[in-house]
Amino acid sequence: MRFKRSELVTNAQKISNEQQHERFWCTFTHTRVAWVFVIFCGWEVFLSWKGLDKPFSRPSLVEIPFYILVVAVYAPIFWMVLRCFTERFVIVIATVDTAITVVSWLLPTLLNPVAGLFRRTFLVLWGLAFLMSLNMPIQSGRHPYIELEKTETKTRNQRLLILGAVCAIALVLGVLLYFIPLR
Repeated sequence: MRFKRSELVTNAQKISNEQQHERFWCTFTHTRVAWVFVIFCGWEVFLSWKGLDKPFSRPSLVEIPFYILVVAVYAPIFWMVLRCFTERFVIVIATVDTAITVVSWLLPTLLNPVAGLFRRTFLVLWGLAFLMSLNMPIQSGRHPYIELEKTETKTRNQRLLILGAVCAIALVLGVLLYFIPLR
């Protein structure tokens, strides 16, 4: 018995990028993905704050290919998969930040005099992205993605949201208490 190639395509392969985004990656319908974005943006705010008023660091030979791979390969893939404005805003900030870092490594005399300006700009951008990402877990708790085969109870999602919010607040307070000296 012979099958045509089109008959062998599974249902998962037939869905469009928009449907795939909504089913697996949308931060406004999936709580876990939303918390990953919040943690990532918070971590980038912290790293940007620690790097304020410092020149760009010298690269190692292992870092340069990794950063070029991130800018040239991973950013377009994430751009294709992630569709919401906030998600793409984070992708753009991360890609531009990485590209500026690579350019500063290749041409240090060009960007090192204005490194402080770049670092402050990215601190503000990452702070804005962090504030925008704080809405994601709330929205994903209110409007979770519901598959037709299985449905989760609303109370379970609310408990996970509250637990996640408590953990995030505890993490932020712990970082603040650790790095900001008490008077």
